[in-house]
Amino acid sequence: MLEHGLDHPLPESIAVGGGTSVFVAGWAFETAGRIRHLELTVDGVAERVSARRMPRRDVARAHPGVGSARRSGFWGFASLRPGPERFEIGLRATLSDGSVCETPLGTIAARESGEALEAPPAPPDDAEGPLVAICMATHNPPPDLFRAQLASIRAQSHRNWVCVISDDRSSPETFESMLDEIGDDPRVAVSRASARLGFARNFERAMALAPRDAEFVALADQDDSWHPDKLTTLFGAIGSRDLAFSDCRLTEPSGAVRSETFWTERRPNHDRIVDLLVTNCVPGSASLVRRGLLDVALPLPPQFAHYHDHWLALVARARAGIAYVDRPLYDYVQHGSAVIGHAGSNGLPGFRRRLGGLRQAPREAARRARERYFTECCRLIQLTLVLDRRVGSQMRRSDRRRLKRFARADNSPAALVALAARGMRELTGDSRTLGADLRLLLAFMWRWCSASGWERLDAKPPAALRAASGSKDPRNALVRIAREMITPLELTVDDRAPERTNLLIPSFDLEHFFGGYIAKLNLARRLAERGERVRVVTTDASVALPRDWQDRISAFRGLGSLFEQVEFAFGREAGLEVSPADRFIATTWWTAYSARAAAEATGGAPFLYLIQECEPLTFPMGTYAALARDSYRFPHRALFSSELLREYFRRHRIGVFADGGDAGDARSLSFQNAITPVPRPSAADLDRSGPRRLLFYARPETHAQRNMFELGVLALAEAVNAGAFAGEWTFTGIGSVEGAGSIALGADATLELLRRDNQSSYAEILRRHDVGLALMLTPHPSLVPIEMASAGMVTVTNTFENKTGAALAAISPNIIAAEPGLDAIVGALAEAAAATGNHDRRASGSAVEWSTDWETSLSDELMLELDRVRAS
Repeated sequence: MLEHGLDHPLPESIAVGGGTSVFVAGWAFETAGRIRHLELTVDGVAERVSARRMPRRDVARAHPGVGSARRSGFWGFASLRPGPERFEIGLRATLSDGSVCETPLGTIAARESGEALEAPPAPPDDAEGPLVAICMATHNPPPDLFRAQLASIRAQSHRNWVCVISDDRSSPETFESMLDEIGDDPRVAVSRASARLGFARNFERAMALAPRDAEFVALADQDDSWHPDKLTTLFGAIGSRDLAFSDCRLTEPSGAVRSETFWTERRPNHDRIVDLLVTNCVPGSASLVRRGLLDVALPLPPQFAHYHDHWLALVARARAGIAYVDRPLYDYVQHGSAVIGHAGSNGLPGFRRRLGGLRQAPREAARRARERYFTECCRLIQLTLVLDRRVGSQMRRSDRRRLKRFARADNSPAALVALAARGMRELTGDSRTLGADLRLLLAFMWRWCSASGWERLDAKPPAALRAASGSKDPRNALVRIAREMITPLELTVDDRAPERTNLLIPSFDLEHFFGGYIAKLNLARRLAERGERVRVVTTDASVALPRDWQDRISAFRGLGSLFEQVEFAFGREAGLEVSPADRFIATTWWTAYSARAAAEATGGAPFLYLIQECEPLTFPMGTYAALARDSYRFPHRALFSSELLREYFRRHRIGVFADGGDAGDARSLSFQNAITPVPRPSAADLDRSGPRRLLFYARPETHAQRNMFELGVLALAEAVNAGAFAGEWTFTGIGSVEGAGSIALGADATLELLRRDNQSSYAEILRRHDVGLALMLTPHPSLVPIEMASAGMVTVTNTFENKTGAALAAISPNIIAAEPGLDAIVGALAEAAAATGNHDRRASGSAVEWSTDWETSLSDELMLELDRVRAS
């Protein structure tokens, strides 16, 4: 019996045009034998698949005991010809005994492409020369840039034009402003898409709306500015070719010129068809094409993230060719909402950087090569197939031969060698493709290694073949970021993988490497010291790290031997291989989403949740607060970083305490996050000459709003103006990652903000000050006021529900806790200033009831208790 499945559902319908192809990927194996040949069928006509017998660990796990399931992956392209209304797609397997087994995969309906304009634009009656249809795709264009672009079109020296605008569901306000800008101009017609299409598909729609009687079509971005002679000059250059394009200037939205040419890193490579295939150099906004070219080029090939201008350029090059005007004919405005921009078109990573990445992280390199194979190599192969189907008979033999050779890199050693030879051009300084050949070569090599049977590789295609198509909607960007945060890591569950404890952290963000990160990594270290095989896994997209990033982390207390004891993996880039017995620890609310999915994939045991704050309180009321609160509903056991925080969860029946205190107590534990040790001062040490000094934990960053920076500054200013700080005082703010500055407090007092310094100097800074101010509007007591108190500072902080003044005074009598309001904080500051002369009190209060080292915080006794909690 033939077992099979698809990794991506077949499209329900496809616009076929002059012919197209559909990528089909899945798995198939025969339960009692071996598949000798595998073919896709389209209405009974067979085509060999591109790859078969590829490694699929997920299929093997789902079918234990069936050896053929391990190498069951396949993929290929099904050709769809024009004419039929429906296509029946199937799979035909020739088995080892010679028998043939066929099974249907699905049906694809053929649909018409394009729409008709309700009110076509009208060219001016007195205009001369060929009619040009200007096709513009819009989505929430910046009003001033749209106005300038429309004005530049209206100012063209060639006046016989009409403009068709396809709007991709701009906001109602923006769309109305566009209509106001267009006014009653009969030359401009606007058509609003019924659903969001994305950048490339919206341009495809705009081109399909071009009037049939136009001789030429010009593409226009919504935010550029054309030079008056753009159309006239392109007419003069196109000759008998199908497409002409020009250089452009790079400008700021203000009009300031950033570069007089687009070609800052390379030159146009449109003459060589394979160069053009692997790296497009023909911007749509620079192009003029013959209207007849669209009859062949449309619709775009399906499924992958094809760009409209790349496809147009390939079709034009394969037919009558491309002409180039070597001077700017428009201004390409660079701004934050631009889809690709100049940098995106000229910034492929270099040869040495890619080889360096391969050397440092081979599994990550293999993971990326797999992604690139499916999203780039297969995409380009599809382009060659559709191009051959639509214009193969019109191509030069040499071009057709080169494209077919490229497509055979999947299975032909000679084709792979030819691609390698192209890739080596980069070593000689040839940047015409910006090294894309080498990137493709590495991806094709992954495919060859997978086919050869390397046991550590897996050939499951990525979840999406089609990347985001370039939406300019900032709301979509926000949704994308939220989605990326809660999207679980891609796991490979393998019985042969070693059993690990995986501690999930967002990233190694050295700029924000505060006490919470130190606690996470010390927990990993202590688990490793107790015999567990521990791996720290990042769940966010990796950030660029300096070469000495490991040394910097090792410099923090308790972490000197971390990299000798603990494994590390960049989970978002490389995926994660786990065993069915693996355990998981979440350390933030969004890593809890990955921990839950991983726990479910490996048997469903609750994960351990390291809770160092009530995270919903650290966000404004909205999406992130809701998602954070929801994470406490996942099955987990909890390790709280203070008993006060644990008590808050108990009071509010959150997380493990949702069913009541007794159950929560059995499923949780608390510890004390070790503070920075400061040598205890004597009363004599505190009796120093000179001005008194106040130290403010000043965090103006948006992500640190819980530290109430504004309230702290307001309270300081009120206290200064009320005379609370009599005599000579200095006011210093620390903790900011944004940089230095100063804030006037009144009465000639100034708060000097210092950029966050390294940990080694922190204790000495504390020892030099007399009064501390550190606020945090959450139930955690915060480490900073405790550290300040341990240095002998009279420290003002705030209360929060069960974080009462009595509870904080029990940690140190140097802590003065006030309600989080302006008057209360001002009063506490006055009390603290008045107490600075009581040196005996300050010295005695420096003996804080809190851990100052990680061996005490995560003692053997606590770790034994943690074992019990994790097993409960």
